[in-house]
Amino acid sequence: MTTLADTAVDIDHAWLQIRPHFELASGFLPWAKRIVLSSPSPVKLSVDTRSLVGVRARYVQPYEDHVLGGGVSVLNASTDRVEQDAGGMFVVHLRRTDGGPDFAVEADDVIAATGFTAPLQDLPAIGVATFGQSRIPAQTPFWESATVPGIYFAGTITQGAAGLKKHGLPANSGAVHGARYNARTMVYHVATTHFGVELPRPEVKPDALVDLLLTEATRAPELWNQKSYLARAFSLDAGQGIRDEGIVPLAQFVDEEGGAAVAIAVETDDTGDIHPAVYVREAGRPAIESLLASNPLHDFRSTENRAQLSSLLSGASAGAIR
Repeated sequence: MTTLADTAVDIDHAWLQIRPHFELASGFLPWAKRIVLSSPSPVKLSVDTRSLVGVRARYVQPYEDHVLGGGVSVLNASTDRVEQDAGGMFVVHLRRTDGGPDFAVEADDVIAATGFTAPLQDLPAIGVATFGQSRIPAQTPFWESATVPGIYFAGTITQGAAGLKKHGLPANSGAVHGARYNARTMVYHVATTHFGVELPRPEVKPDALVDLLLTEATRAPELWNQKSYLARAFSLDAGQGIRDEGIVPLAQFVDEEGGAAVAIAVETDDTGDIHPAVYVREAGRPAIESLLASNPLHDFRSTENRAQLSSLLSGASAGAIR
């Protein structure tokens, strides 16, 4: 990055093969006379997808300059080849993917963004299955290799555990503020599963459960940064009472048929509305999902939600709730 900064002043034209790296174009804006960005698929903006899929709003100025004719061009095209002419200029030959004719772009500098590639080294040789162009390991909801038990992954590579993808929206595991909460949850899982560590499971008074669930949906960073992906769970056992099970992968909670329990998550629906989603599971049965009301200030501790949640919980485990 230092090299780019040192040479940026001399750039007249820059061509970038990127979609997620609009931040580079933002950095070049004060220096480059013209910037051309090329991607085989159309640009997606986070403000349109209502997720971290696409260009973040903070990096949208190059796209705005493209729309307004301000010296940036955003093209739907793949790279055929890059050549250098006798004068030292690069000639980038592009194949249009939007039906237009192929053409070439001259540039002083060319940057090809290759995307994320996991440093797997010899893991595929011992059976770790991967998928996609980036060779991301296939993972269970707890970020364990789907083909070689005992191998776990942390960081943005945890996007290999896709989750439910409700309304087509992926998790934020490809970003630090999402992956960090995956890692914390995974560490607790590894500690209990492989090292016999017994984590605290505080008992919750029945009359406090509803408020605790709604407060989590309102304030918990794990739920807000990993919508429809991480959830706060509580077991409902007639013998042990209500126990706090902490943060769990939502896909795991939905798929397993364990004891009576409840989990709450925050989700964004297909209209962009943000609201709590509650999953109530009776013993030995799949969890049933219910949606609570949204709030323009995202405070879900309303009288309406308290009443609905109390009703949902009343039949889950009478002995534990009452």
